[in-house]
Amino acid sequence: MPYDAAEGEDIMAELLDFTKPHVLRSEAEYTAAVAEIDQLLDLDPPPHSEVYERLEFLSVLVHAYEEVHFPLEQLTTPQDVVTFMLEQKCLSQTDLAQWLGGESPMLAFLQGTSRLSLPQIERLRVHLGIPADLLISPGKTPNKGMEVRSVSLKLPSRKDSGG
Repeated sequence: MPYDAAEGEDIMAELLDFTKPHVLRSEAEYTAAVAEIDQLLDLDPPPHSEVYERLEFLSVLVHAYEEVHFPLEQLTTPQDVVTFMLEQKCLSQTDLAQWLGGESPMLAFLQGTSRLSLPQIERLRVHLGIPADLLISPGKTPNKGMEVRSVSLKLPSRKDSGG
């Protein structure tokens, strides 16, 4: 459905009245802002247009709301982070199973009986946008009596490409 800026403003006016700009104060305002962002993104507005400016403004408000209400520091395990991102992106465990190599590896990860491999971490980073460091933390202790060890990765240094 095409986005009509005037109609969209009328619909959202009650929840998102920015005649006096303010932070998002409720889940209803947050949900309305996210819905409007989705509509505006579909328009692919040119930079500095009125629609683009509204998109940018709403994005800042949503980000601030998420920082307060959904802080990543509270998500203590890789399982929590993955579950949260699946919910945020309206994805299912079927999607997760595909990226982790099947239902069995997915269940072992979610139940905390298995850690993610580096290829699995990379796939989740790509598909869910989760930084690798949140996926390699100890998380839930495997219940097979295995010792939790920290992982240290040595990455090759990048040379400055001049850009």
